[in-house]
Amino acid sequence: MISRLVTLLLPCAVFGLSGGGPAAQSGRGLMHGYVAFDDLSYNEVAQGAIRARIELRGNSANNHGVYSAETDNHGNYEIPAIGMGEYLLRITAPGHTPYQIELYIPSDFECRLAVMLKKKI
Repeated sequence: MISRLVTLLLPCAVFGLSGGGPAAQSGRGLMHGYVAFDDLSYNEVAQGAIRARIELRGNSANNHGVYSAETDNHGNYEIPAIGMGEYLLRITAPGHTPYQIELYIPSDFECRLAVMLKKKI
């Protein structure tokens, strides 16, 4: 039984250590996630009722990078190839209170974030 388990897991371990596999280091990070709206259904977002804008702006002396994205018709977003450093993340959409947070993105890190924007009163 143990030898059968080792036989099944060994190819996964070898693939994970190969230069072209997911363990390869690029020095860049990745951020992706989902934006929901407290006043809109998933179907309304899918029909194009609203899109959110995502901006990741470097906020340290050594980091002036700016990355941006927009949600798709499912509320998903992705920002690939982010340089390592400190950032201010801001998510905005018309008629909704902006979401803002400071983040640190390490080298070769995948950041996943889901946010619900609240309707402005």
